[in-house]
Amino acid sequence: MSGTAEAAAPAGDRPRLRPEVVLGPALRSGPKTVHHVKDARTGCYYRVGPREHFIMGLMDGRHTLQDIGREYHDAYERRLGPEHWRQVFTMLGRYQLLDGYADPAALDRLRQAHDAKQSARQGWSRRSWVLLRPDRLCAALASRLAFAFSAPFVTAAAVLAVVVQLFVWAHVATLAHEVGHQRTWAVTVPLSMALFWLLTMLHEFAHGVACRHFGGTVTEIGVSWRFPMLTPYCRTDDIVLFHRRRARVGTAFAGVFVTLLALAPVTAWWLLTADGSIGHRLAAALLLFGSGGAVMSLLPVLRSDGYVMLTHALDLVDLRRESYRFWRLRLSRRDPAARERLGSYPTRDTRAYALYGAGSLLFLVLAYCALLWLWFGSLQHWIGPVWAVAVLAAETAVLIGILSPAVRGRSGERRTTDA
Repeated sequence: MSGTAEAAAPAGDRPRLRPEVVLGPALRSGPKTVHHVKDARTGCYYRVGPREHFIMGLMDGRHTLQDIGREYHDAYERRLGPEHWRQVFTMLGRYQLLDGYADPAALDRLRQAHDAKQSARQGWSRRSWVLLRPDRLCAALASRLAFAFSAPFVTAAAVLAVVVQLFVWAHVATLAHEVGHQRTWAVTVPLSMALFWLLTMLHEFAHGVACRHFGGTVTEIGVSWRFPMLTPYCRTDDIVLFHRRRARVGTAFAGVFVTLLALAPVTAWWLLTADGSIGHRLAAALLLFGSGGAVMSLLPVLRSDGYVMLTHALDLVDLRRESYRFWRLRLSRRDPAARERLGSYPTRDTRAYALYGAGSLLFLVLAYCALLWLWFGSLQHWIGPVWAVAVLAAETAVLIGILSPAVRGRSGERRTTDA
């Protein structure tokens, strides 16, 4: 539809969004409130403001344009004039969101453009490999495991997970000794890696099943390379469409939760096997690295599960990126434009961005310093302390040089299109 035709639509028209279009809840992105809109036909996600979302929410085939105008006036004390309607329908037409007016060829072009954009993001510093398209399997599992989302089951499972972790960390010295002092590395290392990857797949499927349980779709499970880490992933992009905060946080937490539960039978395995046996040492390795990995996943840094949980617990879109932007504005507050934009941030978000930005930077710096200290302890035995410091300084400079362009590029990157 053209902008002119849309603006001239009769007031008695009852516009309706296509059935594949899903509207998400209000989330905060910097000083703005945004809503995500998904078109399941093209796979595209868009962002709209609260007023556009309000209008789109009333486009259900039951409300006329006059009805929508009256309700909009009641909510915002402003009238929708011809120019406003032209802007709304132009946006809807651009993304082919109106039922009865969508062009199949245009929808195909939108899907192709979306796929091309995803492919363009692949590079030496970030790449992903799809292993499974698990949506139907996750749907079947979500139906069969619906009981696992009930409050009694979750409570009992949480108690069991806490008891297992208390046991593991109370015996961490013993577990570490059994893992580090053995003569069967050729057998235990491959088996441990295979079992750990099985545990990891359970972790990723848990995200997918939870997403399906709460009404989303799961497009893929795979392996992701984000310099300098290779990690498994499960795409649960529909998390931004869940209106209940509990559903969003629960989907992010599901992987760690299942990992912790899976360690319960491993604990029994460790207790029932004889000291020094291969099975005993395998169980020790799974308990040690599985628990350590779960704790690391809960730390709200980088793109961990804990980070996603914290972001959605605060009803934010991207805590890390917005914290970076907030601190960049704060450090440039001598600029009147920066001061003005800082003043538009909600108070609670200002505190969240300030604390997270400072806290995550401090954590990463301390973690990197600890890693440098470990490297220094190894290198100095081989090349001496002076050369060890020189090598580590050179490595740090190279790392900064590699990461700086990526950070600057990502700060301006938009994961979704603002409508």
